[in-house]
Amino acid sequence: MFQKLKRRLIPVLIIAAAIVLFVYMKSTKPVQKPVNVQEKVWMVESMKAQFEDLSPVQTLYGKVESNALVAASAPVAGVIEQVLVKEGQNVVKGQALVAISQADLMIPLAQAKAEVANATAQLKLQKLTNEANQQRYEHESKVLKLKQVAVTRAQQLMSKNLASQSSVDAANEALVRQEYVVVGAKLAVQENQLKISQTQAALDKAKAALQQAELNVKRGQLIAPYDARIAQVNVSEGSRVNAGVVMVSFYALDSLELRAKLPVSQLPGVTKALQQNIPLHAYYQTADSEERFKLLRLAGEASTSGVDAFFALPKSLSELRPGELMEVNLKGVAQNNVVAVPYSAIYGSNRLYLIVDGRLQSHTVEMKGEVLRAGRLWALVKPDFAEGSKICLTHLPNATTGLKVSEVVQ
Repeated sequence: MFQKLKRRLIPVLIIAAAIVLFVYMKSTKPVQKPVNVQEKVWMVESMKAQFEDLSPVQTLYGKVESNALVAASAPVAGVIEQVLVKEGQNVVKGQALVAISQADLMIPLAQAKAEVANATAQLKLQKLTNEANQQRYEHESKVLKLKQVAVTRAQQLMSKNLASQSSVDAANEALVRQEYVVVGAKLAVQENQLKISQTQAALDKAKAALQQAELNVKRGQLIAPYDARIAQVNVSEGSRVNAGVVMVSFYALDSLELRAKLPVSQLPGVTKALQQNIPLHAYYQTADSEERFKLLRLAGEASTSGVDAFFALPKSLSELRPGELMEVNLKGVAQNNVVAVPYSAIYGSNRLYLIVDGRLQSHTVEMKGEVLRAGRLWALVKPDFAEGSKICLTHLPNATTGLKVSEVVQ
């Protein structure tokens, strides 16, 4: 009986002990303090909006070119006698550059003079012939008149029975023959006049060839027409060249320009400024100073990427060579009441955030270009807020209206 009671009591005691242990552990476990969730504050930099009248700046990349590059060609085929310059050398007005052999220049000149002399003699001969033909025509015309009188007299005599029909026929035959002779004489005069015109044309052609030969003699001794720089020398002493082969290329020192591609977005403003004669300038920063390039004109043709603009190079940069690349900043027409901000403040293409009561507030603005500040490009915007408003400069990836921020004190 006791053994049976013992087997029943042990499970009950184990369950009771477990319950007591569970209650004890539950009552003695540590109590966790409630979590106090606080809103995160983002540290940002800011600046006060300052309204200014500023000119937008557009960065352009261009290449130096010359608008007066001369390629001097050989006027005749010949041997190069002298080459007096080298590539890249500066020359002054009147300085000799290249000379072709005198023999190659003088022989065509002598031939041209001979052609003129021959054509002159031919013209003189044709004029003498024309005088003789004219005199013959006048003489034969007088004989024709006599023949006509003879026919009239013979007809009168026959009407009075003082002459026979055969004498009238003979007179008519003589008249017809004389008319034919007059026609031949007149034709000879007209033909000779045409020959005079042909000979005169040949003489004019020979004189033109002589002028060309005299001009070739001058061009055979190539002289600098102005202060210039030698771009290329394509011949050497002793080499033989054909007519039309480029011997030397050079350009005037004051002909250098900067050709830069103007974006399509900037074209309307620049075109309007040029039409209204408003001067626009591009600026180039050197190690010592800032150089100013005046906008001269726009190219006559456009492309999908923009239009080429041409700027005058200042004399201080005359050492530049065609082909050199440059980066310049074009200043546009001044904009009124705009604000310059770093690009870190811009979200998307037309949005920034103001700081109002410690929280961000989104504002849409109109982009007006760029401006240089301390050597860096800042965005130029047309604001829709009051002057003195605080602009958030720190670019936050999670920026949104209402985000709590704290300004960093610098």
